[in-house]
Amino acid sequence: MSGPLATTYSLDPKGPGNWIAVGNRANGAREYAPSVMYEIGKILYIGGGNNPDTQKPTAGAEIIDLTAATPAWHPTGAMHFERRQHNATILPDGTVLVTGGTQGGGGPNNGFNDLTPGAPVHAAELWDPRTNGWALLASESIDRCYHATAVLLPDATVLSAGGGEYRPDGRADNDPKDSHRDAQVFSPPYLFKGARPEIQQAPEQVTYGESFAVSSAQSGQIGQISWIRLPSVTHSFDQNQRINFLAFSVQGSTLTVRAPATPNVCPPGHYMLFLLNKSGVPSVARIVQIRLPVAPAVARLVKIPVVAEGRSATEARDAAVRATATGTRVTVGVTSTCPYGISACWGGAYEALHHLQGVQAVRPIPNAADSTAEVYLSHRGLPEVDRWPGELAHTANGSYLFRGVEVSIAGTIEQRASDMVMLGTEDRPPVLLAPLQAADKIQWNHKAGVVQPLQEGEQLAYQWLVDQMQGGSAPFVATVTGPLRKGERGYVLYVRSRTRKS
Repeated sequence: MSGPLATTYSLDPKGPGNWIAVGNRANGAREYAPSVMYEIGKILYIGGGNNPDTQKPTAGAEIIDLTAATPAWHPTGAMHFERRQHNATILPDGTVLVTGGTQGGGGPNNGFNDLTPGAPVHAAELWDPRTNGWALLASESIDRCYHATAVLLPDATVLSAGGGEYRPDGRADNDPKDSHRDAQVFSPPYLFKGARPEIQQAPEQVTYGESFAVSSAQSGQIGQISWIRLPSVTHSFDQNQRINFLAFSVQGSTLTVRAPATPNVCPPGHYMLFLLNKSGVPSVARIVQIRLPVAPAVARLVKIPVVAEGRSATEARDAAVRATATGTRVTVGVTSTCPYGISACWGGAYEALHHLQGVQAVRPIPNAADSTAEVYLSHRGLPEVDRWPGELAHTANGSYLFRGVEVSIAGTIEQRASDMVMLGTEDRPPVLLAPLQAADKIQWNHKAGVVQPLQEGEQLAYQWLVDQMQGGSAPFVATVTGPLRKGERGYVLYVRSRTRKS
């Protein structure tokens, strides 16, 4: 799993399945960027994300070799342009073409799809795994950003098409100038190196490990044979895209080609088969299907994991977190730069919250209405609220904005001069109580882009405590809830609700 999260995982499909952490990318979480398996077990991750300060994406790229004894991400050459919402296409010679995207950090939603003049990138770039470098190539005439696609065609050119954003900010239609139903075709440099070889005959279907014949009048000039799985692209990512370089021998005008031995390196399906001459010029492809050998059907028992009736696996996991957590529960205000809200763009926040100091568990379901999440500390004290903003920004790379935390604490309240203080306990220090202002709330209305308004009870909560103190001669015990901050005078809680204990 080499998606936008900072940590890469592999899935062991045996039994119920187990996700195993492989390593962390140096560039951290990077959303709306492609990753490409450019050779068996070798993955390239390209650009994306948000710089915490500028909201601009990165030009950096990283590679990992999963066939190594200890796989780890390593930087490769950086692109000429920072890009988000770009596409990456594997070419028959194993190079990777990047098209489109935006380098901006402005526009609506903090650079999510910055289409302001000069922000979209029109120039194509080509990465060569032999040099780890990027070559700057020809430019498109159209912005290709959010929802654009790029696919390899059988003639070894690349179709770059579409682009246009659904408007989650209340407008029914996207700006017409940003909605593209047009396309352009890119001819890579290898098409300008001489005549193409030609496939005269190739099978329509093969099986694993099979040797099959391909006829070509230029067989003696062939230096490489590859096939690339047919594309399936959305949101800067081609889920179907992968390449195999096939072993072959030559006899006369016949190339004897060996199909991959196992589906582990070549899933069943249809591939574009290319011959490349010794100058690297590809043929027009033939579509070849690789199939598993036909075997008699065998009935087998499949054990389905039991989930409580009416609950999804995520809901069951959420219930388990709440049932086993013993530390302080903390509500965290998190706003995603993704315009679809915290539920739709939850993965990066969920990962980042786990990395906050003192956090033991994170509930797997956020509160979409208030754009908040709940975490549990490993202790009964208070969270390190002065450290958390920087820690979240470091892990999430600016893809999420930290708006503060809210806690509920119980204890004895007493008056100290003009201050009202909840006395400390063995688990936490004293906490100064203060009246809540509208800007203090961490609950956020994502659609309106504003803090949730103060309710009448929230406005009166602190005054109720004042009245309780003035109505009696001794300190009293209560539970108070509200945003928590840390300053020169220690912790301050802005009272949003309260309950006096009898």
